[in-house]
Amino acid sequence: MKNNTAVTITALAAAACALFTASSQAQSGILVSDTIATAAENPGIFNSTLSGTSVEDFSGMKAGVYQNVDWTGVGNISDLSLVNDNEYGGVPGTTTYSVESASASLGGQKNTTINLKQNSSYFGMYWSAGDAANTLSFYNGKTLVGSFSTASLMDKLPKGYDGNPNPLNLHQDPNEPFGFVNFSGLNGTSWNQIVLTDTASSGFESDDWTSRQQSWNPVTDGALPGTAISLVTTTKGVSTTDSITNLSTSGQNITIAAVNPSGKPLAPASFVPSAPGAPAPPMTACLAFAGVLVLQALRRRTA
Repeated sequence: MKNNTAVTITALAAAACALFTASSQAQSGILVSDTIATAAENPGIFNSTLSGTSVEDFSGMKAGVYQNVDWTGVGNISDLSLVNDNEYGGVPGTTTYSVESASASLGGQKNTTINLKQNSSYFGMYWSAGDAANTLSFYNGKTLVGSFSTASLMDKLPKGYDGNPNPLNLHQDPNEPFGFVNFSGLNGTSWNQIVLTDTASSGFESDDWTSRQQSWNPVTDGALPGTAISLVTTTKGVSTTDSITNLSTSGQNITIAAVNPSGKPLAPASFVPSAPGAPAPPMTACLAFAGVLVLQALRRRTA
């Protein structure tokens, strides 16, 4: 009888957790799809205004090709090609920047993979001279959680972002966008791998890679770091990009209004910032709910 009671209580707790979690996911969208919101810092800003970040700016590294580069405290960079600052890239204070390209003169590295030690929900980088061959992808294991191209992101920036803002090469390359972009995971979205790809020989130029575990949180970080650009939702490996028209906050809740690629307005949706490594509120509530049911079951047994 004792064993049967234990089995019944265990089953009851498991069922309660399953029901609570399913209900929470249905209401909040958690785990249904992955969502990343982007915001560009003001023109001429080369780094994120968020605090508590780790930055890889290639300081002290000469132009050349590198493998298995350690990003202290963050992870490992598989293949890295650095070139000297020029009209297409580079930030004040350092002399080299990263470039992916099939061109041997640019190192011949078509892909660069950043492998993170811990799942994270924030990444930022200075994306310079954006062109049609540039793609930035986020993965959780082998699962794609978001993909960005110049067409879906950088080309949405106002004309004030065009041209190199670095004083050493000011206003050069005037027809391509330059800007620091923040990528924030929402509703549980996180990643442990970031891949920069150039599908041609044009070059994917970037600098000041920036990472931290927690997404942008309006409660702890304050205002959005820059101007909202796009919202990417990925379901079963397929990413959809919508343009953000309005972003507002209430506490940590983030409400985003957007239009789809054809310009049709979408109903505003609410999100919460991701925080990998932190206790998951839905599961905590689930266990508390299950505990109440178990206690009630025990009382009925002893009545």
